[in-house]
This record gives sequence, structure tokens and C-alpha cells, in this order.
Amino acid sequence: MNQSPSYDDLASWDDLGPGAVEIEDPNDIKKVDPRPLPSDIVELDNSIAELEAQIAALKLKREHLLSQRALIARVPAEILCRIFELGVDGAIDLLPTINLVSRQWREIALSDSILWSYIVLDSSWGWRIPSFMRKMRAHLQRSKESKLYIELDLHTNDLDDAQNIMTELQPHLSRCYSLYVFAPDWPRARTVREYASELGPALECFYFSVDSSESDMEQPVCILSQPCPLLNYVMLEQAPLQSINIATPALRQLDLVRHHLCHSGQRIAYSFKELVALLTNSRLKWFNMRWGFLNVDTNEDAFRATPVVHELPDLKGLVFNVVDSASITLFLDTFSLPGLEGISVHSGDDIHWITRVALAPKQFPSLRLLDLRNFNLSGAGLAPFVRALYQLPQLTGLGLAQPSTGVIGSRFFDVLAAAPETAGEWLLPRLEALCLQSCADISGYELLQVVNARRGAADAQVANISFLKLSECYLVSSEAFDRLTTLVATVRLL
Repeated sequence: MNQSPSYDDLASWDDLGPGAVEIEDPNDIKKVDPRPLPSDIVELDNSIAELEAQIAALKLKREHLLSQRALIARVPAEILCRIFELGVDGAIDLLPTINLVSRQWREIALSDSILWSYIVLDSSWGWRIPSFMRKMRAHLQRSKESKLYIELDLHTNDLDDAQNIMTELQPHLSRCYSLYVFAPDWPRARTVREYASELGPALECFYFSVDSSESDMEQPVCILSQPCPLLNYVMLEQAPLQSINIATPALRQLDLVRHHLCHSGQRIAYSFKELVALLTNSRLKWFNMRWGFLNVDTNEDAFRATPVVHELPDLKGLVFNVVDSASITLFLDTFSLPGLEGISVHSGDDIHWITRVALAPKQFPSLRLLDLRNFNLSGAGLAPFVRALYQLPQLTGLGLAQPSTGVIGSRFFDVLAAAPETAGEWLLPRLEALCLQSCADISGYELLQVVNARRGAADAQVANISFLKLSECYLVSSEAFDRLTTLVATVRLL
């Protein structure tokens, strides 16, 4: 979150990828002999099973002897604690395994309060709430004064269960640094809100999700009730901005998204007035909107003859994934983004927003990475796109993913390779990185054309292509790829 956008981020849309792999059925009648095994084969199988059991016993004895002289036994307890903490932070389910290895490891684990600071209620608990309550009480006791990571999926629990869980958690929420709440409806979200009065002083990360089928039916609720001076990351999933109706001076990343399992084509509406108020009162560095649009009232500043332009000096990265071009344009019209380094957009064929960026380059002086998805560069659509790129000579990285027609076409690469004698000036003269994803027509030879043209440029200000990434481009020629690897410093074929 604190790093700047990089070339690796281009053309890396995580919801694109190969389809599901078909798994063979081991009991397929076409591949299984239905006849019973002969007796001599059965005897051999029994002998093999006995020998394998003896081998397993010998291996276990060997492991026991080795464990008695293992070097890990000499590692100081404080170092083991740190190793355990790193392991559990990456995989919470590792803690029970650590406790079962040996008496020494269990004693070390019991003495380390950080290992017990993770409280996760997920769907695997189902109806076993009493068991979860016992485990939660043990974690709350053993975590002592350590900061808490709390994750609550309330989809399989009724209101009484949610109330009991929150009653146990309430006295400890003042030390919660990360809270994930997955609510199936607003009543259960309100239950969390009723018992979350202590939440806030230590909170750094807040993730709130409510089912899309319920998000527009009732009055939303704000889980947070007191100032959160350390809150730097917020993700709202199918939840309106009123869900964080508090001051967020430390906020650095805001994600407004729709649940990845939601199959509805409906986008989520966000109040533009509320968004402006939130962003202008934070030091935001990253903003991500997925499957949404901006809702504007006629009495807002956007309808004035000369709307006020707000500056977001710290914003480095913007992502608009399945957001209409009008909403993107409104956002870019409203904010001056002097620190913006990268923008990723999936808005369909309408690329009017990029024309808006090109017409006011002074509002985006630091912009260097442009990442596009589901665009159309065929026919007349290529001309306005190229004209806009001519106004953005500072770009050093360009990502193109999943064109709406399936192909990019050769004309764009012809323009990229065109010298001033042909085009008047170089298109994107500082371009160093070119990343492509899910483009059906890429063979590699069009990239060779661009790479060679720029390597041979007489103008010293024209940069060489030094980074190429091709993801899910299945027609890339092996010959072209080999030649590219000799000319370009970094070439990745994924």
C-alpha cells in the first residue's frame, strides 16, 4: 500500500485468467477394469501393504531419533516465537499444529500473546457456535494486551449468535487493529454496531461487507462510532459510504467494490458528494472502485458554471474496474492529482475520460502508468485514443488487457513504431514498459517492430523498451519470443 505503482501492476487484472481445468474421474468405468482381482494379485497386494506398514514404522522411528538431535531444539525461545508469529500471520490455521508438535513448542506458544490475537469466525464453524465461543474466550485470555485481528462471517449465525459473540468481544474491541465484518443483512450489522462502542483507538484496517440483495433495502448503519486516528485502510463491499461516517485523517487506501460472487449486472451507486467529503479530508494514496457509479444531486457543486477543483496531493494510484466513463470523467474533473502515478480503467468502449486527462495534463503531472481493459482500438476508436496519448508524452508504462473485440490490431503498433518522418513525432517517446493480457492476435512480431524501431531511433530522448509482459496471449511465436529476449532486458510470458 505504501509502494508506488510498478510495471508489474500493468495488465494484471486478477479476474482474468484461464477457465476451469477439467479433473478426470478416477472411477470412470471406461478406465477401470470391473473384473475381480486374481488371488495371487490379492496376496501380493497384502504383502505390499504389510511391507509399507513396516517401512512407515521404521520411518517414524527414524524421525523420532533425528528429532532428538535436531538443530531446531537449540533455537532460543524468543527466536522461535518470532518464527511462529510470522507463520501464523500468513496462515492462522498453523497455530493448532504448532501446539501439537511438542511440549516445548506448546509452552512457547502459550507464552506468546501475539499468536493468540487472531479471532476468525468463518463459514467452516457453521452451527458449532458453542465451540467457537470457547476458542474465542481462550484467545481473548491468552492474547493479553496484544492487538487483535478479528474476522466475523455472520452468514450462518442468527441474531442471538451474533449478539453473544459481540458481548464477549465488546470489552476487548479497544485493542482491535483489524476488523472484517461479513453481514448477510443490516439487522446483524446493527447488532455489531450496538456492541462496538469500544472500537476505534487501535483500528488500522476495516473491511465491511453486506449482501447486495440487502444493501439497498434498509437504512445503512455505521459500524464505527468513535474517532479512528490510526485507520489507514477501508474496504466497503456492497456497502454505502455512510458505513464509515466518521473522520478518517489517516486513511491511505479506500476500496469500494462489489462481491466477486455476485452475478448481477447491477452496479453500486455511491454518493459523489459523500465521496468528495471523504477524500478531501483524508491523505489518500490509493483509490479503487469496482462495479460502481457516482450518483450526483442537482444541487451539488458539479453543476456550477465553474466547479471547485479539489487537490488530492498524496493520491498515487487509481483503479476504476467496470465503472462508466461519465463517472470517471466527473472524478477527474473534480480533483487535481499532482502525485498520481498510475491509473487503471475498465470502462468499456467509451474512452472519453482519457481525452479529459489529455486535455488537462497539468492536473496529472506525475502520471506515468496507464492500464486499460475492455477497450476498442478497431475502426475509428483508434484515432481519439492515439491523439490522447500524444498529449501524454510522460507515460513510461502502458498496459492493454482484454480488448472488447478480442484483438488490438496491427495499426496501433504501427503508430508506436512510427518515426517523426512518418507521424510528425514519436508516440509515447518515454515508453519503457508494454504489458498485454488476453489479446488473441499478439504474435510477438508486432512487438519486435516497436522494439527495433525505438532501439534505432536517432533521437536520444526516445527510450528503449526495457520491460515486456505477455499474459494469456497464446499465439506468441516462440521465434519472436526468443528474439525479444535478446533485445529487451525483461520479458515475461505468463
